[in-house]
Amino acid sequence: MLAVRSLSRAVGARSVVCEVSFDMAAGEVLAVLGPSGSGKTSLLRMIAGFDAPTQGSVRLHGREVSAAGKVRVAPEQRGLSLAFQDATLFAHLDAVGNVAFAVRAADKATRLARARAALQDMGLTQTEGRDIASLSGGEAQRVSLARALAADAKLLLLDEPFGNVDRLTRIDLLARLKARLAHGVGAIVITHDPQDVIELGARVLLMREGRLVADGSHAAIASGQLGAWARSFLLAGAAA
Repeated sequence: MLAVRSLSRAVGARSVVCEVSFDMAAGEVLAVLGPSGSGKTSLLRMIAGFDAPTQGSVRLHGREVSAAGKVRVAPEQRGLSLAFQDATLFAHLDAVGNVAFAVRAADKATRLARARAALQDMGLTQTEGRDIASLSGGEAQRVSLARALAADAKLLLLDEPFGNVDRLTRIDLLARLKARLAHGVGAIVITHDPQDVIELGARVLLMREGRLVADGSHAAIASGQLGAWARSFLLAGAAA
């Protein structure tokens, strides 16, 4: 489904992502972990098509969508669905309107029905008619996640999708997201919490200083099979 080859991005003289390569199969779930500033979000933005790589390439379904210095296919034409930590909801639409905006359907009734179903999946039935300004940070984050799921894309790109919710809500959302991903939807999830990796059953991509330093299961990293630093980072995160 996705092939990333020697992907790099420099901002001025600073390298933010350096020669990252990996493959992702259809329906697979990847969790990208790493310290702050390790290049996680920059990697996701290049996969999404928001930023062009300095070198390397991104291929989706065998088609090159980005190459050195070029975004060949625009983000909205990649068949991806995205949710970022800042939610980025439309202030002039209510909650259900924000979710319906992402639904690819010709008629309004179908769009609204699918939007309401996505809100229900996220435990937000009671918020569908509310203005965005009246939502809490956690509710807005959940609306953003519902919108990403309602788009019915085959690949989700999620940047800290649980960053603004409390621990109990986080556990609930992880279970709800896992249930949706079980239907063959793939996801790349940026998270700082190793517990998310365990709950989602995700393969781990661990980044450090812009480089991919480990690629494997949570168990393999935690056991030290993929390096001492990777193990210490993962266990320190789990204990935080």
